Amino acid sequence: MSPPSDVAPVSQDHIERYISYGAAAALLPMFVDYALTFRDERRYIWPKARLCRYAKMYMATRYLGLAAQILNVSFAIWRASQTYIAPSLCRSWYTYQAIIIQALVAVVDGLLMRGVYAIFSRSYWILSVLAVLAAAQPGSMLASAVTTLPDAPFTPTCLVAEVHFGLIYFGSVTLTTHAVILLLIVWKYFAGGHAHALFRTAIRDSTLAVAAILTIMIITLLCAVGVIGIGVISNIICYWFFCALWVSAGRIIVGWEAARNSEAGAGVGVLTSHITIADNASVYGLSELGSEVQKGV
Repeated sequence: MSPPSDVAPVSQDHIERYISYGAAAALLPMFVDYALTFRDERRYIWPKARLCRYAKMYMATRYLGLAAQILNVSFAIWRASQTYIAPSLCRSWYTYQAIIIQALVAVVDGLLMRGVYAIFSRSYWILSVLAVLAAAQPGSMLASAVTTLPDAPFTPTCLVAEVHFGLIYFGSVTLTTHAVILLLIVWKYFAGGHAHALFRTAIRDSTLAVAAILTIMIITLLCAVGVIGIGVISNIICYWFFCALWVSAGRIIVGWEAARNSEAGAGVGVLTSHITIADNASVYGLSELGSEVQKGV
């Protein structure tokens, strides 16, 4: 389909091609991570896939997420063919992007917050802080989507022609959330929490996840405020953000379950993230991922 006569053709044909390369490159870390974690996935996740909600979450995130990213890359490659894409379809596409990214953000933030809550021995003030951050996250995405998508300018090939300032809502809240999570993890590490295997696992996987997400959010904010201009970087950032979230979700679930099995086999008490009203909230119990299998949840 060719563009209507009142729409000017894209002058920089190479931009779409470079964006398709950058989008395709975001698949590479996902395939590598899948290969590296497949053995642990088969060992720790598959036996519990029917009984444990976190195993179900892992399977859904892992395989539906990978399929969604392949669809994203396919769209980027199609866009590079210089096919005219109607603005209504562009808005639908970016709405879909906002939904799947928010879903992954919710999964990763939930996992990170669960880990922080556990390593702080189920502290109620930590739970309160995390609850506020969790409530703010979807609200910020909604605010950014509502202010950005209705009047967002697109090129004839569905590239973002101008980064809207409304992205700062989602970017700033996401940046703040993960900065707080990283601060709490580092604080607990220097307070001596690294003596426990689950502490070490949470610190390792959560810190790597948060560092990757923080880096991408900083770039997003720089695009939103105009420091980074419109071009390849601003149009591929969503693919790499999706990649970072997908890898983080899988690593955190597999890492926690591997550590739980290691300590359970050694007869060591395992941290729990169950919300409790017991007087002694620091008592160790079975982790949620393991206890759900026993209960058949």
